[in-house]
Amino acid sequence: MGGELTAQVSATAPSSNSVVTQLWRFGLVGCVGAVVDFGSLQLMIRAGVQPDVARAVSFLFGSTVAYLLNRRFTFPSRRNTREVVAVAAVYGATFVLILGVNLLTRTLVPDWAWPITVAWVVSQGIGTSFNFLAQRRLVFRPVPAGVAPA
Repeated sequence: MGGELTAQVSATAPSSNSVVTQLWRFGLVGCVGAVVDFGSLQLMIRAGVQPDVARAVSFLFGSTVAYLLNRRFTFPSRRNTREVVAVAAVYGATFVLILGVNLLTRTLVPDWAWPITVAWVVSQGIGTSFNFLAQRRLVFRPVPAGVAPA
């Protein structure tokens, strides 16, 4: 069973763990997640959903897509309980961060300046930066050479 997990991680792990490679892949995956996030936000706003609720739900949609793609293409995934708990904690912290930044930005931006879009861009940028650093350091920590994933 341990060999199967090692083979599975090796088969899905990116070929390079360098920060540059991971940033590039994280950025591409992030673009896909951002399209899902912003697209669902706009659809919900047009459907009359309250902006803070729409932002919370759109974050969940975009983050789910981004996590699944990052697990596959950006970071070597162990697919174990520790990873799931760490992902939940990081996304929970990111969720609180983006909602706080989103609300603060919407409060500070005048109504004539596209407050929902500006707030989304600002909260997405800050949340994405935090998320990358936290995933790289806490969730998908590099596996030392010659050591089987836990």
